[in-house]
Amino acid sequence: MGRDRNGARMQARRTGFVTEKTALAEYRRLSRQRDARTVRPRLTDTVETLCQDWLRTREQELQPNTLYNYTWLLSLIYPYLGTVRGSRLSARMTERAYRQLEAAGYSRTTLRTLDLVLTKAYGEQTGLTLGAHRPRESDTLRPVWTLTEARRFLDHVHHDRLYPLWRLLLVTGLRRGELCGLQWRDLEPDLATLTVRRQRVVEDPASRVRDKPPKSHNSTRTLILDPVTLKTVTATMPAAGSRYMFTGRTGQPLRPDNVTSCFNHLATRAGVRPIGPHQIRHLLASTYLDAGYGIHEVAERLGHDPGTLMRYYTRINATRRQQATEHIAQLLTEPPQIPE
Repeated sequence: MGRDRNGARMQARRTGFVTEKTALAEYRRLSRQRDARTVRPRLTDTVETLCQDWLRTREQELQPNTLYNYTWLLSLIYPYLGTVRGSRLSARMTERAYRQLEAAGYSRTTLRTLDLVLTKAYGEQTGLTLGAHRPRESDTLRPVWTLTEARRFLDHVHHDRLYPLWRLLLVTGLRRGELCGLQWRDLEPDLATLTVRRQRVVEDPASRVRDKPPKSHNSTRTLILDPVTLKTVTATMPAAGSRYMFTGRTGQPLRPDNVTSCFNHLATRAGVRPIGPHQIRHLLASTYLDAGYGIHEVAERLGHDPGTLMRYYTRINATRRQQATEHIAQLLTEPPQIPE
C-alpha cells in the first residue's frame, strides 16, 4: 500500500472471499487507493475521520444514492462516537450508542444497517474487528396493510389527480422510484404491458434527483396490466405534456420522497395506517403466496430475487397461523386411510 509518513512500508490484509472474482474486485479497489496516494488513517484518528475517509475511498465504486445513504447512516453515530479515537473504540461503546439511537426513535432495522456499514468502514480503515453485537430484529412484525385497508385507500383516492399512480402501485407493487421514472414509451396499450426500465432516486444531501437503471437486473421487467388499470392509465395520455407518465402540477416528473409524503397524507385522510408506499410490496408478496402463486412468479412480478423475497417480503398473518395449527393437528389425529 506504499509507505507511511515515516517511510515504513504499509500492507493491507483481506481474507474470507467466497470467489476469486470478489477477491480481485477488492484487490483493484485497494490498488486504486494506493495509486491515489491515499494515506492510511492512523488509530489516533477519530471515528468520524475514519468513516469520512472510508467514504471518500469508495466514491468511485458506489452509486451516488448508495453513497448518500451510507453518509447519512454514519452521521447518526457521530454525536455519540464521532470524537472517540479509533484505538479506543470498543464493542461496548458501540452497543451503548445503538441503544441511545433506538431510544431516540430510530428503528432496529436502521440500526442493523448502520452496524453493517460502520463495521465495514472501521475494519477496512484500521484492520481491526469492531465485534459489536448487531441490534436484534424487532419482536413485532413490520406494519403491513390488510386487503381491507388497501381497498379503503383506493376508494378514497378515486378522484385524486394521481389516482392512476395509486392504482398502479397497488396492483403492481412498483417501487416509488420506478413509478416516478415511468415514461409513456414504456407502455404498450395494444399488448397491455408496462416495462420497467429506470428509476428516479434522491442521491445527495442537496436533494438532487436523477434517473438511473433499476435496482438490479431482476428489476428490469415487463408487467401485464389488467383491463381496468390499463384504461385508467391510458385515459391520461392525451393530456400528458411530458414524456413522464406521472408529473406534478407544474409538469415536472415526480420526486420519490414527495410520493411518500403524499401517500401517507392520503392514507391518514382515508383512515388507514400511513406506513409508506414500499409496504405495498410486502402486502402483494404475502397475498400472492397465500393465493398459491409460486415464489418465482411473485419474485418476477415484484422485480426481486426469490431468496430476498422469502427473507424480507413475506408476512404470516393470524389467519394463516391458525390454519397451519389446525391442519397439523388434523393430520396427527385422523386415523390413517386404508386403501381399498
